Amino acid sequence: MYLKYIQIVNFRNLLSAKFQFDEGANTIIGENDAGKSNAITAMRILLDSSYYYNVKRLKETDFPFEFSEWKGHWIIISAFFDKLTEDDKSVEVCAEMIPENENADFLKSYIRCEGYNYGVVTVFIRPNKRIRKALYEASGTDEFEKIRKNIKLTDYEFVYTARSQVDFTNPEVYKNIVGDIENKVYSDPDNVDMSLTGSKIEILDVWSHLSVVFIDALRDVGTEMHKPKNPIRRIIDAIQSDIELMDLETIQEKIRDLNATIANVRQISDIGVKIGNKMDDIIGMVYSPDIMLESKIKEDLPSISRNLTISTTSQHDIELLGLGHLNMLYIALKLVEFEYNRNHEVMNIMLIEEPEAHIHAHIQKTLFDKLQISTEYTQVVMTTHSAQLSEIAEIRKVNVMKIDGLHSVVMQPYNGLDEFGEKELKLNKIKLSKRLEKYLDAKRSVLLFSKGVILVEGDAEEIMLPSMVKKTLGVSLDELGIGVINIGSVSFEYVASIFAEERLRRRCAIVTDLDAILENAEKCKKEAADRGKSRKEKLERLFGNNKYVQMFYANYTFEVDFTNIEKIDPTINR
Repeated sequence: MYLKYIQIVNFRNLLSAKFQFDEGANTIIGENDAGKSNAITAMRILLDSSYYYNVKRLKETDFPFEFSEWKGHWIIISAFFDKLTEDDKSVEVCAEMIPENENADFLKSYIRCEGYNYGVVTVFIRPNKRIRKALYEASGTDEFEKIRKNIKLTDYEFVYTARSQVDFTNPEVYKNIVGDIENKVYSDPDNVDMSLTGSKIEILDVWSHLSVVFIDALRDVGTEMHKPKNPIRRIIDAIQSDIELMDLETIQEKIRDLNATIANVRQISDIGVKIGNKMDDIIGMVYSPDIMLESKIKEDLPSISRNLTISTTSQHDIELLGLGHLNMLYIALKLVEFEYNRNHEVMNIMLIEEPEAHIHAHIQKTLFDKLQISTEYTQVVMTTHSAQLSEIAEIRKVNVMKIDGLHSVVMQPYNGLDEFGEKELKLNKIKLSKRLEKYLDAKRSVLLFSKGVILVEGDAEEIMLPSMVKKTLGVSLDELGIGVINIGSVSFEYVASIFAEERLRRRCAIVTDLDAILENAEKCKKEAADRGKSRKEKLERLFGNNKYVQMFYANYTFEVDFTNIEKIDPTINR
């Protein structure tokens, strides 16, 4: 079982977002304020038992800024779990998540593991039934707005359901469930379509079999290690029954001896005597109890585990380690904890914000690789700005966010990519996604972060274009958020395929040469000109109707056209 999709509707700047994940380590990439942290928070609201989010914590700013008025609107967060095995189904709460009958229309927009069950858990943050009923029964626009105006955050409720089979990001579905608020229409709460909302579920039962940990980039690991339920304590709890009875008895005997040794230290025993004498002075010997000072170190294993801590071989306190090492240490501890508890938990999810913070670039790659090996018992979702991490991330496990006005949109560069490669590029042996993963090194993975990209053939264009833009426009490409990617060939179609309505909705410019034969030139070849013409025909066929990809052709080569620019336009002053 693993988390496959998260739908988020009307939460902060996530007006209508769907994230897609896979087993192992997944990444969420996006510019500042794109909503990466909001996505993590939404997942925690639904799935993290340690982040109990209720009406008391609900804020007006949790609703989208785009709304002229938040009152009456719902926040919806829904998790789709895939690959539920027979073992998972034996857990009662998992069985409650599985729909009794699969909805074929619902599954059309979902990729799922064939041969397995899937389950859905959803939280609706909505006005209570009294308010919803009043809005439904409002006799006119004025009454509707009067009721709506008086709605308070305390009128909202958190309702958890299972088995819903609906795309909540579809505006029509939202209207069916909630109503058309802008047109003063609200749905009847007494006629709820259970196939849309699902049946109520006890979320505490879900949380008892689902372990979610959130790791902040600036987590105070020292403080976490001193909490009663720190990872070491939870690991000891898991292995307690496996410890030999003889070992436990030996430990307990040594603790009793230690307690006796401490109590028999003369200076310590004298303190007990002095306290007893003082009691005699205060209330007299008849009523004064016998007093002694003794050591009471507890002998049970849970109490002993509270005193266990981690140190380095140099015996330095771990709090003296840098933030990067401390965060990696905490991640390692949680993975070990998850491994020991894997027989109790149905699944474990680790949410990590910017794991690259304070971590050297080479360690970032190693960390990401090692997180992939925990697939069997831990799923990882991390937000990142790191080109090093995106370089080694599998495209099918990447979600890219971008700001679109007042809200953000989520894009999956893997969506339909291999199908495009097979159909349009005739790739059969090596999938297009695998070709791109090999190609996207730390330098070229900038295309996942940029607001737009320019694909060029070689070094000359890569060096000259940024300077030309700066000279002409007075601003750099970096300031415009545009990346220049040196393809190192003329195989633009592989990289450009990632830019499409169903994948990355960002602008891509292809700058290439036609290699036409130059008059009186000795080195121009007809074969090169034919290849240039053929290349143009191919690019036009593949991307001519793609609004996100545009081609620009130099008649000859970049170098030749640059040299002859004054002949083309004498007014240009180089």
